[in-house]
Amino acid sequence: MKSVRLLACLIGFLGLSSIGSCEDDDVVPAAERPVPVSYAQTQCADRWGQATSTQQLEALARAYLQQQGIVASDVYAARTGQAAVCAACSCPTGVILQATVRQADLQAVLDMGFQRL
Repeated sequence: MKSVRLLACLIGFLGLSSIGSCEDDDVVPAAERPVPVSYAQTQCADRWGQATSTQQLEALARAYLQQQGIVASDVYAARTGQAAVCAACSCPTGVILQATVRQADLQAVLDMGFQRL
């Protein structure tokens, strides 16, 4: 009977110690939390220069953001919108660039014309 009680106490202790050992190591600090953003490509006013394909846009945007100290992940470009019928540099092409940035970098990319999703 003592061995059963001892075993029950040991199991209880191990169960409680495993619960108590859960640290906030898995919690991502607020500044590091990923934030999805998007950018509507323009005819010729993008900070990273002109791109003739979605793959080139992804590469140019990623490189430009990296030069600015911004880490962008999940960078993806696709023709999802309609191109504007105008010839101004600021007119959209219909290609949307999407990415994920750290919360700490959000204001910087918003200032560049990105929008939070």
